[in-house]
Amino acid sequence: MLSLAIPLLVGVVVAVAATAAGPSACSNITSQLGSSKITTNELSLNYVGSTEYWNTLQDDYKPSCVVYPESAQDVSVVIQAVRAAGSRFAIKAGGHNPNTFYSSVDKGVLLDLSSMTAKFYDPDTTLATYEPGGVFGDVYEYFAKWNRTVVGARLAGVGTGLALGGGMSYLSPQYGMACDSFRELEIVLPDGQIVTASNETNTDLFFASRGGGGNAYGVVTKYTVQSRPIGEFWAGNLIYVFAQKDNVVEAIGNFIKYNTDPKAAIIGTYEKLPTPDLNLNLDEAIIMFLVYDGPDPGNAFKNFTDITALLDTTGIKTYNEVVNMPIPMSTEISAGNNMFRVGVHRAGNNSYENALDEWRNWAESNKGKYVLLSLDFQPVPKSLTDASRAQGGNAMEMPDGPWFWLNYLISTPPGMSQADYDAVQTSYRDMVKATGNAEGLPLFINDANHDQNPLQTFSAFDKLQEIKKKYDPDSFFADYTGGWSFA
Repeated sequence: MLSLAIPLLVGVVVAVAATAAGPSACSNITSQLGSSKITTNELSLNYVGSTEYWNTLQDDYKPSCVVYPESAQDVSVVIQAVRAAGSRFAIKAGGHNPNTFYSSVDKGVLLDLSSMTAKFYDPDTTLATYEPGGVFGDVYEYFAKWNRTVVGARLAGVGTGLALGGGMSYLSPQYGMACDSFRELEIVLPDGQIVTASNETNTDLFFASRGGGGNAYGVVTKYTVQSRPIGEFWAGNLIYVFAQKDNVVEAIGNFIKYNTDPKAAIIGTYEKLPTPDLNLNLDEAIIMFLVYDGPDPGNAFKNFTDITALLDTTGIKTYNEVVNMPIPMSTEISAGNNMFRVGVHRAGNNSYENALDEWRNWAESNKGKYVLLSLDFQPVPKSLTDASRAQGGNAMEMPDGPWFWLNYLISTPPGMSQADYDAVQTSYRDMVKATGNAEGLPLFINDANHDQNPLQTFSAFDKLQEIKKKYDPDSFFADYTGGWSFA
């Protein structure tokens, strides 16, 4: 009996220690930073706002405290206090990543970076600097005063942490991924040191931070990036009835394979609702996002505009209007029990149609188990991979385009039992897996599910593992906060 009791006792002791570690860290942080930068009151407006996420299932987790650092020095204090207490923690910028504990924590310390919003533009170098708090819409609005912008999210409401996972932009066909525009990063390491990473300093850390796992190597507290000129756009949405699905997917395929204009960008989105279709496809729609950097797209989108649309919102727009398509507050409005998965495919086969058919068959067989399904086609043209390589490349070491990523979104009904939720997520996972992935191409971290282990698809995975061990030698970040697996 004693041999059975000892493991049980050890488990209880560990659980109690973990529960006590959060309050201990919070107390230490309060004594060093002051009470104005921390809250433990779950009913306060700050606490409630900090524990709201795009995947609303993360809202259920309650940190022991929320800390609002205002500088890299503050972040360093927090990291050291968390380490000393042995507490779990999480780093939150926009809170858009749906994976559990990637930016949420239960009974630990939540670092909410929303107070770190400083921005600066240097007209002599055209470099833009911004801190990680806030969302890209705020960043775009600030730099627009100089008719400049940065490569970032395609929706205004997405946080700046997106760039650490690569970051796909409507400007990416011209300038590469968001992380390709990094020129210098300020990073608080797992031991609390504040360092600079660039092509001249801590070059390995700089490489890994460009799309190689988010805040896995430390907390990025400042971005200095190459800004880009901005002017008028021809852009908008074309909405088609689902009867046009074959025509639209063919047009998407042709765009991926043959478009050579780097100023033209698309997202092809197929939407599925849980309502009965009544044999009229009333539960389905196709929404194309067409964006051209300039007032005249010429024939870049002719394959799409030649297909009769139910609604056409294309026209001249500012960049702020572009990133608020189809309607302002799209990110905030779409909050729910959301989860992503990702696929990657080459351009020269019928994987467009195959993935769409697999997805649609699953949707028809699982009515009532979702409130929304979305399948998004995201082209990676050669102009994008060329632009990435010209700036030194990123941790994905992206092979030559064209190829494309598929984003699979599932939003499940609120109030689902855990067993039903697990079952539908498992079934959805199996459907995505059945579509297959192209060998030699990286999965897109921004859209990946935790169990997909996207880093293992990178040709630089071994190198990233070594960098992870160097900067997190005792696995503090690996063991005490959520994130991608380096195993």
